[in-house]
Amino acid sequence: MTISLLTVITALGWVGAIAVVLAYGMVSKGRWTADSLPFQLSNVAGASVMLVIAIVNGIWPSALSNVAAVVIGAAAMRTIARARRAERAAAAQLAALQATAEPHAVTVVDGSADATAGALGTEARLDAATEASDVADVAELPRQERVDLAA
Repeated sequence: MTISLLTVITALGWVGAIAVVLAYGMVSKGRWTADSLPFQLSNVAGASVMLVIAIVNGIWPSALSNVAAVVIGAAAMRTIARARRAERAAAAQLAALQATAEPHAVTVVDGSADATAGALGTEARLDAATEASDVADVAELPRQERVDLAA
């Protein structure tokens, strides 16, 4: 049994189509997000394969739409990579700040008896060193003290 080039091309087309449909299904079910790397990789890989198949078969509208999908997916992956690098840099700066300075206590005032309510979006008292830092935000500080005004 010999495998013809047409059979290989058809099989690759199916693989690409399945990759794109899988990505769409995973986002629709909430398993992946549109800004997740697995979603973007599946879309770019599937669109790339289907682009080659469309070019080989001379199906130019499909080829053009797959070029657009590859370009959009590549731009999204670049944005994801930049965001991850920025997060790592911020985490490294925060770790360096925490290693060189005393932990800063944060008092969160939410006026509720619920100890889990109102961590952000309420008044917070930060000391001058923390306020001056662009690196740390209230949710990432090492210690947090709650004050219940209802009691």
